[in-house]
Amino acid sequence: MEHLKKIIVLLISLIALSCSKNDDDNIGSIETDINFMPVEIYNNSNISENPGLKLKLITRKEFPCDNYSIITTQSIEGNELIIRFEEISVPTTCLTAIGPAISYIDLPEKINEITFINGNTIDKYSISINEEKILINIIDNNFTHLLFNQTFRYPHNSFAYVSGTNTDNTEIYDQFLEVLKENPNFTEFDFEGEGRIPYPTSSDGHWVNQPSKYFKYTDYEEFENLKSILENFSRENIEENSGVSISIYGWDNISYHSWLSN
Repeated sequence: MEHLKKIIVLLISLIALSCSKNDDDNIGSIETDINFMPVEIYNNSNISENPGLKLKLITRKEFPCDNYSIITTQSIEGNELIIRFEEISVPTTCLTAIGPAISYIDLPEKINEITFINGNTIDKYSISINEEKILINIIDNNFTHLLFNQTFRYPHNSFAYVSGTNTDNTEIYDQFLEVLKENPNFTEFDFEGEGRIPYPTSSDGHWVNQPSKYFKYTDYEEFENLKSILENFSRENIEENSGVSISIYGWDNISYHSWLSN
């Protein structure tokens, strides 16, 4: 009888061990560290809409195609957002460039903690979100890496003036900047304090990449009028292939570009 009890106990232990092992095998995980940052993005192209708040996840490992993605599952418990990493998804069609896997997760505004789970490893961060800025601080991190602990949000009714020039026509940047400053419906402002600015901070790819300038407007029709104002200015002042570009980026996803009109 005692011998039978030992056999039963042994069988129960083996079954429990097997179940535990199977549970561990079923836990999703990925074999790469993760960079992440909060971003505000749009669902459509050049259609007026409010930006949506997301967490951008970027693998530190690069993959053979530029369109790998990260599969996650997420849930909210109280004020905590829990993100579990499941696997790296291989695309059916390969964009022929090496790059990281990237995914975007909805970021609710009322949470105050983020938990990342990769297999049996858990990382935690505190987060504070208001209309002006997103603040994130490390509680415990092992495989995740926060790129910016402070991120500015797009101010309502704002836009960015982004321009680049050649070395011999830098005055064009100043001329259109003066057009903006002379409009009584536009007020120039700066992002005060530390933090990643959501707008481009300068132009890119020019001989002279000028610093961006930021404005708020009091009349949306005046902002819409910038399209025709920029078209006229471009025809009169920007020669084709002169190395000059001007862009206006609105907080609501509307943008105007000099190269569409000159």
